[in-house]
Amino acid sequence: MGCSQMYVNNIGRSTLLAAFVMMGSAGALMSTPVQATPWADSEDLQVRHHLQVLADSGVIQFSASTYPLMWGALLEVMHRVDIRQLTAHERQAYAQIMAVLEFHQEGGYIAGRLHGQSTLGATRGYGQGYDEKAALTLTRDFKTDHSAFRVQTAFRYDREPLPGRNQDPQDVSFAGSYAATILSGDWLGSWVLSADQLHTWWSPSYESDGLHTVSERPLQALRITRAGATAFESPVLRWMGPWSATAYVGRSERSLGAVVSDSSFEESSDQFRRREDGYGARVTINPLKRVQMGARYTGSHLDRTRKNAALDARVTVLSHNYAQVSAYGEVITHQSNTDQTFYTAGVDFSMHTPVLFGLVSDASAPMRVFVEHLEHQSREGTVFGMSQFTPSGFGIDTRVRSLRYHHDVYPLRPLLNNVAEREQADVSVYFPLGPSRLIVGTQFWRDTLCVLDNEPGYENGRERRNHVNFFVDWEIRW
Repeated sequence: MGCSQMYVNNIGRSTLLAAFVMMGSAGALMSTPVQATPWADSEDLQVRHHLQVLADSGVIQFSASTYPLMWGALLEVMHRVDIRQLTAHERQAYAQIMAVLEFHQEGGYIAGRLHGQSTLGATRGYGQGYDEKAALTLTRDFKTDHSAFRVQTAFRYDREPLPGRNQDPQDVSFAGSYAATILSGDWLGSWVLSADQLHTWWSPSYESDGLHTVSERPLQALRITRAGATAFESPVLRWMGPWSATAYVGRSERSLGAVVSDSSFEESSDQFRRREDGYGARVTINPLKRVQMGARYTGSHLDRTRKNAALDARVTVLSHNYAQVSAYGEVITHQSNTDQTFYTAGVDFSMHTPVLFGLVSDASAPMRVFVEHLEHQSREGTVFGMSQFTPSGFGIDTRVRSLRYHHDVYPLRPLLNNVAEREQADVSVYFPLGPSRLIVGTQFWRDTLCVLDNEPGYENGRERRNHVNFFVDWEIRW
């Protein structure tokens, strides 16, 4: 497929631009000085990897699985760390996070990114945000005394099919952009107000972001987030420890709809060409070292209204100088005509070990292995993952999935080409190249399709299809 005509939603973009201008004006009048780019990148697997090492070992009392993650809140916690008491691998993780933070404390940066892949359609988890054959992304990040801004423009080629369409019609996207300012008050403390289109991850899971929206790309949103992480001074609430809170309301950047394969139906029905509206709020507390607890409420509306409430937790049950074992999970209630409860449960093991495969010169680096089982409204299955990143920036990330999809939750089932089961294996290798980073990898997956009519050649109404994807991603910042 070639490039389609550029899709521009004038109302949505004008609204977002107006919000940016209003926030810039508000920042000049009401906020305190900005000390750094507000957020850690929401899909940076290396940052999450090193943060989790520090949290699981008890070096920091902080949530490492809620994104966008406030640098200011993390900095409060990091400044309390006595690096003289850290082990070698804890010191490595600490140095990695501080290096990234120092980069973002500068006046801003310019970045360019190129990525491409051979086959679309793979299942994606945390840090796997590829949804087009190829893209060029240009970024300009800067700040003033009171506000911070990022303009991120992606020129996309051969996008993944959208629900209700043969192809995503939008070949230019501003996902990753924001305008933010810090508002302070004696009673409420400091909060960051932003108009943004940021990737959001509200779950301890490595597979599900916890938002339960139809949109694959981030919503264009107005967001408010607590800027710090200091515990309450009140004796009644002090037990909660460092805490964070955030809320948003937004709309998808493009029109969405139910998945259909009949183009004539698509053309004759306008009800499947709407933009998705979404909202949500989340609070995370860290009452003890190695303990994280969270609560969230999210809602969205497209063809129908979806409301979800969830409680989640992550606890390090075993901690040694060179290894940690953590358990995490969430309970999700889908509030609809018939309330249903689902869950995610996982075990996460990390240790300091020699680098796998001898790919690099670093003698050892923290390695993380997790096993996660999810029972959600649309799918269930098990995911295995392993990742390891060295101080010099080399790394490897592997994941294996076995998933089963529940298609009875979707409308228009007779028009679906149903994927009933999927087995998928991913391998990604990270290479540091001066001020840039290169990621290369491959994915293989096998789909077992439900065939509604027993056509000749199909066995028991099922068909298996194999897919292979090769991808490359290169990013440079200065």
